[in-house]
Amino acid sequence: MLHVEDEINPNLGLTYQKIDGIRPFIRMPRNMALSITANVGLKKIMNSLDACEKLRSTSWSRGDAKKVFSDYGTRPTYVCLGPQASRNSKTVLTQAPCMDSLSDTHWRSLVWMMRRAEHCFRCLAEPAVISHLDLAKRLVPFKTFISSSSEHPDNFHAQFFGGIAFGKNVFLRCHTDQDFTFSIIQVFLKGHDRYRVTDDVVVYFCFPTIGVAVPLRPGDYLLFNATIPHCVSSRCRFEDEIVVTSMYLKTAIVGMNNNDLPLTDEQASIIEQLK
Repeated sequence: MLHVEDEINPNLGLTYQKIDGIRPFIRMPRNMALSITANVGLKKIMNSLDACEKLRSTSWSRGDAKKVFSDYGTRPTYVCLGPQASRNSKTVLTQAPCMDSLSDTHWRSLVWMMRRAEHCFRCLAEPAVISHLDLAKRLVPFKTFISSSSEHPDNFHAQFFGGIAFGKNVFLRCHTDQDFTFSIIQVFLKGHDRYRVTDDVVVYFCFPTIGVAVPLRPGDYLLFNATIPHCVSSRCRFEDEIVVTSMYLKTAIVGMNNNDLPLTDEQASIIEQLK
């Protein structure tokens, strides 16, 4: 049995008591979340996600521990974009090769979505979490989400998040992720150009080990610790068509997927301080 707490005041967020000094999740106040997406075409984002889905001929394999489920008789669709740790070498790929043909227009929509998630992160995350991430970015030149087709790639990239994963009408098995920092979940309801404060809950984000499920409405942002077991529920209404997106930064990306790299003087100094 999971406890469901829902803060209906749109000016207040939703969170939980600290675990090891850090809150396991924070849901952004709904008025703040809707203000972020108010001036952008939600249809553009949906079109960009649809285009990515069509470019991937097969669904992304997450392994048995992270199985993705969908409606009976429907093949689950789960797509990951952005830098990926290579399984065949000690390198980090900028993106999956199948995404090379994605148009610049779609890349811009996706980078916009990533930047809004980073804005949400800085608004909600605790100072210790932000300091941890800022220090890592200063010490390690790890790859972030970037458009390969932009005319000005130096000015067209995420600040620190590395990837976007999304699934349409899917629900996930309970699992943990090897993420370097907190991740961001955002939910979209297809067929709507604008979301309202009074929209109904469309899906629940669940934390079974702490006995909590967080209700999510279209457009909501949820910041969460991916090292705590979590999962996404099936959608509340079968007739809805929802897309759940996740913006994240993998530890393997920050480590540059190579433990043999020599340390810089600054990195070595930080290690000595930690010792």
